[in-house]
Amino acid sequence: MSRFSAFAIHLGISLLIFVVLAYLVVFEWYPDIFFDNDGGWRGMRIIIAVDLVLGPLLTLIVFKAGKPGLKFDLTAIALLQFVCLSAGTYIVYSERPLAVVFSDGRFSVMNKKDYLDSGQQRAPNLKNFPGDSPKWVMVALPESAEDESALRREMFTTGGLVSTASDLYVPFDKTREDFFDEAEDIEVVLAGKGWPQRVDDWLAGQEGNLEDYAFFTFSTRFVIGYLVFDRDTRKRVGVITSAT
Repeated sequence: MSRFSAFAIHLGISLLIFVVLAYLVVFEWYPDIFFDNDGGWRGMRIIIAVDLVLGPLLTLIVFKAGKPGLKFDLTAIALLQFVCLSAGTYIVYSERPLAVVFSDGRFSVMNKKDYLDSGQQRAPNLKNFPGDSPKWVMVALPESAEDESALRREMFTTGGLVSTASDLYVPFDKTREDFFDEAEDIEVVLAGKGWPQRVDDWLAGQEGNLEDYAFFTFSTRFVIGYLVFDRDTRKRVGVITSAT
């Protein structure tokens, strides 16, 4: 077998593994808007570097038919690739978004670390909430102003955010009458540097006018921008970020 044949075989096996992992990243762990905005593409680059570049390239370098110790070298390469790929995949999986939390008029994307950093022992179990992961939820604040103030003081003291108060989560409901009352004032949106152009560019691909849409602050680990909802249909119609 030639060096290039060995490289091609290794690359083919790695490609099959990559297809499986790519499906998980794109459709299960970082679906929809989260692939671009919450680390999905960054995670994919780790997998590509290890699975499609590191392993096959090492095989191309070391392979030589009849070389003493070749079996050991190939075994070491396979083991190295497996360890690196497992570690990278675990990181990508563990940092996946678990919930999109609506609170105080904004959407915050939460992952396991966000909950642990807030003092919780583990990430909440959201399996019973409707829809696919990440779950879209909202924080049902206490009805009394006194209880709400107490909650906010407690969260401030513990270093947590209201969006991590998972015991107060309820399914996100965009149909409630006051939903659009919490949208960001459009003057505030357009006041940011570069945002008039970003909004104009986004509107160019839509059928409606600016007043037909509601903008809500949207934040992930890597970007901050706006989720846009159609005021008439109440459907989410876009996301605009500084990277858009």
